[in-house]
Amino acid sequence: MQSAGSFSQRCREHRWLVILVLLLLLSACGGQQPPQREQTTPQPTTSPMNQLIVQSVIMDMLNNIKENGYNADGSINAGKGGLWINWRYGTRPLVTNLNGSGVADSEGSGHLRHDPLTDLRYVHALWLYKTLRPGDTHFDGELARYSAIVRYEFAAPDNERGWLYDMFIDLYRLSKDTFYRDTAKELAQYFFSKLYHPEARAIYKVSPDHARGFYRVDLSLEAACALIQAGTVFNKPEWTQAGRQVVDTLYQTAYLAQYHVFLTQMDNATLPDGKLNPDPLIYRARHGSTNIQGGSVRLGAVAQEILSLLHVYVVTHERAFLDRATTLLDPLTATQNLVGLWDKVEGGYFAAVTFPGADARNPGIPGVNEHYKESGRQVQMLEAFRVANSLTHNRYAAMQNALLQVTLKRIYYAPGHGILYQTTADWHPVPLKQGGQQDWVTTEAMGIALESLFSLSEPQPW
Repeated sequence: MQSAGSFSQRCREHRWLVILVLLLLLSACGGQQPPQREQTTPQPTTSPMNQLIVQSVIMDMLNNIKENGYNADGSINAGKGGLWINWRYGTRPLVTNLNGSGVADSEGSGHLRHDPLTDLRYVHALWLYKTLRPGDTHFDGELARYSAIVRYEFAAPDNERGWLYDMFIDLYRLSKDTFYRDTAKELAQYFFSKLYHPEARAIYKVSPDHARGFYRVDLSLEAACALIQAGTVFNKPEWTQAGRQVVDTLYQTAYLAQYHVFLTQMDNATLPDGKLNPDPLIYRARHGSTNIQGGSVRLGAVAQEILSLLHVYVVTHERAFLDRATTLLDPLTATQNLVGLWDKVEGGYFAAVTFPGADARNPGIPGVNEHYKESGRQVQMLEAFRVANSLTHNRYAAMQNALLQVTLKRIYYAPGHGILYQTTADWHPVPLKQGGQQDWVTTEAMGIALESLFSLSEPQPW
């Protein structure tokens, strides 16, 4: 008699073959190369063939997470467990939580890592699935398990990530569970009372080494946009006013108008008297083996910034926020490609563009890292283009289609039934110095990709 594990493996292999056949059909239909000209007239953004492949890829990743993703270690969330950070598909026993050198947590001297944000993204993906297929109970057990985990993890939502507000509000829209609405409100209160500094009209943090304040631009912008939304939704005009002040401050101090991008991290946010420093420095520091380069702009952060601005427009209907979002999007299209992040040969975006200068007034000549690509994080740009399309009569239809092609045929890693954290420029797993390759799929990358792929079927812009 065939074992349950063997049967599951055979089903997985069958799904993989189905997806490969669909991808070959897509290539045969002429979808291989990204479009060379931006379309100016509305057109269907997802063909029936693409829809079929999208559904197959979504199911493959969800089933992979369901079968392999749960870490039941008793030290995680008081015994409730949570998702592994990553795993190498097909290993027996499953090799999990590998670091950048290919060493698993279980083999190293460090603690067992866990990222609550991956649990939250998974719950979001499961609710998106449930909303689109209300009669399907295949993932109901997963939804119950991880909803309890998320409730435990975010009982006190004191997190600086502004995009979490958007996530919780959308979870409330999908589930009608008031926990998510209340958590979104508490998070906005945290931004306002703990992170916002009215004397500087800014959101920043301080540390012994950075007493005059430092901040990540993307997180500050997202939190500001969350305050504007929350102030509107929960009738808190002081939140709205604070959010507007922070957005204006960021455009004054961290926005490069000639390149239409925000810098990533800023230092010396205030003057000695506590008021706003109109010319903060680009943050640069080294923490252990990590070199923090505040002038390095990556697509994951850019996508979140754009989505936050679009969400403000959806809630407030203020045209200025839609214009700000499209001003960030336009230079990232394949035709404009202002800073050279779009790869004209292999498709998709390179890992980062870095500005080497001292501050926003003197950013220096940007240089693109063309050696690597961040797989999952850049897929969030697919969602950004999708939401923008829904608000602009398909202004970015060509880019949505181009990124979808790249996601399905290059970013989706069929042998691992998921998404890698990063790849080489030509979409191969990154080689390891000691041999082998970074061929493990990550829950962060899959969560982002699932949200973006689900957005193609969402009837609402957000």
